[in-house]
Amino acid sequence: MLTSFRATCLVINAVLVTGPLTTGSRAPSDACSALTKEDATAALGEAAHGPKALSGLPAGPGATVSSCEYTGSGYHRIQLNITRLPASSVPIYKAMCGEKKNLVVSGLGETACWYDDKHEELHAFKGTAFLSMELNRSGNPTEAIKAVMKKALDRVR
Repeated sequence: MLTSFRATCLVINAVLVTGPLTTGSRAPSDACSALTKEDATAALGEAAHGPKALSGLPAGPGATVSSCEYTGSGYHRIQLNITRLPASSVPIYKAMCGEKKNLVVSGLGETACWYDDKHEELHAFKGTAFLSMELNRSGNPTEAIKAVMKKALDRVR
């Protein structure tokens, strides 16, 4: 019998070898439907290349993840992960965000917070969707990542 970790590794390897697990056209919950190339270009402050997309990856009991990444020059990149959580898990994840009192961000989704004080990773919730966005670029990423997260939240259903 495979352990959960080993089974997840097999699924990820299958995706890397055979391509993303998708079901026809992208659903609005797909990360690349929420993060467009135009948004990535604006956030990076330069031309964006990509996307690299994965969807339908299992992320524990009842949860799935989709991912979308665009790159710029050097180490510049923006990535959005959308995890669809079972409703019973949402309060646990929101509580973790709420514990970061000085890192809470108002006006984005139902709950939002920075991963840390560097402001390169922003977490937000909409319904059972947990969005995690990372932005690596020159200069302060704070306003750029907030602007793109707002657009992504508006697109998530």
